[in-house]
Amino acid sequence: MRRIAGGKAKVEDVDVIERIADGLRIPGAMVGLAPRPWEVSGAVGAAPHPPQETLRVPSHLREQAGAAFGAPPAAPRRDEVTDSIRQLLACIEPPAAGRGGRVELPPFDLESKVLGAWSSGRPREGSPALVMVAGFPGSGKTEFARFICEITGWSLLDKDTMSRPLTDSLLLSLDTDPNDRQGETYTGRIRPLEYRAMLDTAFDNLRLGLPTVVTAPFVRELTDSAWLERMKKRCANAGAAIAVVWLRCDIDSQRDYLESRDAARDTWKLSYWDEYVATIDPDQRPVCTHYVVDNSRHARSNLAEHARRLASRIRDAS
Repeated sequence: MRRIAGGKAKVEDVDVIERIADGLRIPGAMVGLAPRPWEVSGAVGAAPHPPQETLRVPSHLREQAGAAFGAPPAAPRRDEVTDSIRQLLACIEPPAAGRGGRVELPPFDLESKVLGAWSSGRPREGSPALVMVAGFPGSGKTEFARFICEITGWSLLDKDTMSRPLTDSLLLSLDTDPNDRQGETYTGRIRPLEYRAMLDTAFDNLRLGLPTVVTAPFVRELTDSAWLERMKKRCANAGAAIAVVWLRCDIDSQRDYLESRDAARDTWKLSYWDEYVATIDPDQRPVCTHYVVDNSRHARSNLAEHARRLASRIRDAS
């Protein structure tokens, strides 16, 4: 069983699937089998068992056993955790046109896809999607992206996590402050490589059918119509959907978040706050179709706090 869970072995023998179903009390219909003896009321030799709630079958068993035999999709979950997820997803405003409506992305129902993945436990169900979570530093991108992945089981690629050690080393090797994210060495030479590596990895995932959430500022990219058209075409060629989520956050809230995370790469911003603020437009929006999440202090929902609490409940319920 450990080899199956680790993806080192597959369940292909019907006898093995039957033993797993009987041992875990998985209804036959969920793994493509006829009703098991213990499901039939009054069957000879059927062992009595107490009533129990419908079992949420682990994804690796369902994908390797049930899906291969045409098992029906799991019934949508109706519980307190699902209701909490739905309430928190309500902070996502309906898709808005980009500034000037210059790039229209194909329709994508983010809330439905997230709830569907949570309810079924099947992160790969349907076409893969690239979800880009963007916004200025300190807007809460990472917390929101992690929240989405916690619910869905989708892959998460965070630019800072993927590239920070290499970026710091490159800056040092070029006789530059390793925490400098404002100078030409970083913005002109290193930053483009960070984004390229992250997105190339994301498309590797998409080609394997893995929905992927990428999180980075994307401040330049999402105001570049040509870049967005290329990304739209690249997703279409990979058979993947694409969605953009912009984290809206006022200047004072951004500063609060940066101070609370106390990251070395934010030292310059916080030390020269007025100069930094003069370089950004807090009202900037993507020039493509996008969702908006208000993560300012005055927003009706403290996204980061609620997402952390909900993530803990999700882990307990899974």
